[in-house]
Amino acid sequence: MKYVDKEDITRKHDLTVEELKSLPMFAHFTDDEAKEAISTIKTFVDIALDYYKKDKEKQGNTTDF
Repeated sequence: MKYVDKEDITRKHDLTVEELKSLPMFAHFTDDEAKEAISTIKTFVDIALDYYKKDKEKQGNTTDF
């Protein structure tokens, strides 16, 4: 498995409407739809990260977040 440096995948800024709409599956979105999609993605990531942290705590492991 190839090692991926965490710094290579860590975003330094939020996803923008322009970035989202540059993807073919989102190109037809209005700006308001793109903003809503970004908000939804951020909420999903928050939920997933919270679950991951709680699961690691149950296992007795600490996270580096």
